[in-house]
Amino acid sequence: MNRLNKLKNQNSAPVSSEEPALKEFFNENKFPLLVQPSNPNTGLKNWLIENNEYFNTCLSENGAILCRNFEIDTVEKFQDLVSVFDQPLLEYKFRSSPRHSIMENVYVSTTYPNSYSINMHSENSYAPVPPNRIIFCCITPATLKGETPIADNRKVLEYISDDLRNKFLEKGILYRRRMNGMLGLSWKEVFQTENKDEVEQECEKNGITYEWLDDNDLVINWKKKAIIEHPVTKELIWFNHGVFFNKYSYDEVLLSAIESDDELPNNTYFGDGQEITKEEYSELYEAYQKATIDFPWEKGDVLFLDNYLSSHGRNAYEGERKIIVSIC
Repeated sequence: MNRLNKLKNQNSAPVSSEEPALKEFFNENKFPLLVQPSNPNTGLKNWLIENNEYFNTCLSENGAILCRNFEIDTVEKFQDLVSVFDQPLLEYKFRSSPRHSIMENVYVSTTYPNSYSINMHSENSYAPVPPNRIIFCCITPATLKGETPIADNRKVLEYISDDLRNKFLEKGILYRRRMNGMLGLSWKEVFQTENKDEVEQECEKNGITYEWLDDNDLVINWKKKAIIEHPVTKELIWFNHGVFFNKYSYDEVLLSAIESDDELPNNTYFGDGQEITKEEYSELYEAYQKATIDFPWEKGDVLFLDNYLSSHGRNAYEGERKIIVSIC
């Protein structure tokens, strides 16, 4: 019996004092797993270094691990923690939401207004090269709500009907973005450059078609698979921004204010250009809802997500909230 299965069978029974206890958390799906120190002197950074292979196995199998009570409660402590990983931390490019850096490759999770929720998604699943891991840290929990809901993408796929699943398997997904800084981000913020030639080179390198409507208005289109194999486990997973970017995710006030879908900052279609109907969108949205769980943030929490296996969002909140993030 390998080490992971042994600890799973123990459930929440004590383990040796030099290791945090690993146990099930919140629901019968074991999602996420919760790691807490059984010894108050246990440091999360050292534990990750000493148990790197074991930790990666846990993450690849479970998709999400919440580390609690390790007192990672400052930006500096989090920056030090994420420095242990072999994989490089990534600069946040090809952006879909406003976010600002507070340290090298450490960002505030989003500056999206706190009165709005953010739809479920896997980070940059639409990008040519998505990150395989995203790490959140709670510096200050919200006064009310403000959870980061998470979902197992294997469960999302399971909850989609066979007909719709096969349609996405066959056709893939087509993304369309319009970047003019009015309804959405400007192309300069999305691509993190002010050089149009650099944007065009990036698009051409990644099979993205582009059209300049004027110097400040850029439209891009590209196609990807909607359902992919996980790079490690080889499981089929739902991995795309089909719901997050779709026109039906916008509120009715915005939709009533535009003359055509071409004005939207984002939209998604089946890979052949066929429209995703409102009924199909609703089915996808409900699949996420069924697969999603919430947990209340506590100061110092660190949440590790396998970005392929897990999706996340954000609930509306009140009060001050500071959740920081790194991707790798």
